[in-house]
Amino acid sequence: MKKISLSANSSWYLYNFRFSTIKRALEEGYYVICISPKDDYSQKLINLGCEHYPLKFKSKSTNPFSEFILILKFFLAYYRTKPDVAFHFTIKNNIYGTFAAWFLSISAVNNISGLGTAFLKKSIFSSFVLFLYKISQFLAFKVFCQNSEDYNFLIQNKVVNENKLILIPGSGVDTNKFHPSHRELYKSLNSNKPFTFLFVGRMLYDKGLSELLEAIRIINLDKVKCKLVLCGFTDSDNISAVSATDINKWLNIPGVDWVGSSNSVEKIMAKVDCVVLPSYREGMPRSLLEAGSMAIPSIATDVPGCRDLIVDEFNGFLCKPYSAASLVDVMQKVISFDSQKLEKIGKNARTNVLSNFDEKIVIKRFFEVLNQL
Repeated sequence: MKKISLSANSSWYLYNFRFSTIKRALEEGYYVICISPKDDYSQKLINLGCEHYPLKFKSKSTNPFSEFILILKFFLAYYRTKPDVAFHFTIKNNIYGTFAAWFLSISAVNNISGLGTAFLKKSIFSSFVLFLYKISQFLAFKVFCQNSEDYNFLIQNKVVNENKLILIPGSGVDTNKFHPSHRELYKSLNSNKPFTFLFVGRMLYDKGLSELLEAIRIINLDKVKCKLVLCGFTDSDNISAVSATDINKWLNIPGVDWVGSSNSVEKIMAKVDCVVLPSYREGMPRSLLEAGSMAIPSIATDVPGCRDLIVDEFNGFLCKPYSAASLVDVMQKVISFDSQKLEKIGKNARTNVLSNFDEKIVIKRFFEVLNQL
């Protein structure tokens, strides 16, 4: 039996973003090892049929000694589990996991889902991360990336050879799970509800949450004109994590509600009118894919990743990044539209996802690479 491993910075990530890929691999007879820090989703991976190898580390640590120890941890993980192919997701796994796999002659396949916080501002740190990416990705068999701007950046900066780099449509979306029928049922029973926006994702400042909450505060200053539901977990291990103090302050803004994380995001999306993601940079944003699959219009910033998915006023709306004022303008415009206009944009979003972002496309690319090995 062939062994494959999938490694990320959380079991939550593997279960929520790679569930269908893991399930397909198990169905095809692969022995699947998930290598990640232990969390509430580790047991779910085991219940799915995987082996879980706990590998503890902190995503935001930059201590050189700790980083060297992490390479040794990856080396030990691969030495003990002996996968034939190691798939890596998230930055430290892509870099350190590749080093460890190469030492043991294990083929590494990496997924650069977005260039992330380290590349938002040029600094000594971002230059060092870029250097680590260059020397590690040279050792990889193949590298996936999720939007055209990241693809061009990686080639132009000689991070990945063009013959190794593969552009895929994000992590894809289950278009049957995220289906407009859920929303239509809810709308028929709740026709008088207030206009509701939804943010789905990790509670990170880099997702534009400061600008989003300022925009809601401005819109609802005189009276509550709309609701904002925040759905996501606090990622204290991330350098951009929102503090508990700020979340509590936000809950005092009229119309704001935080529901935490959810295993049934489609049920929360069914209750809203528009999804909003004012992020500073993305790979291929999962929340916008899921919203589009459910025929829900989205507002996003005009940045890499978001603009690869959203065409302004066709399948969603774009605003300026880092600008609460621009976000206010777009949100108020969306609130003013009649239901027919929003339904048309939602249908366009669903059509786009079905044609270009169905998870079946991503899974097909995964197994094409696996079959090459």
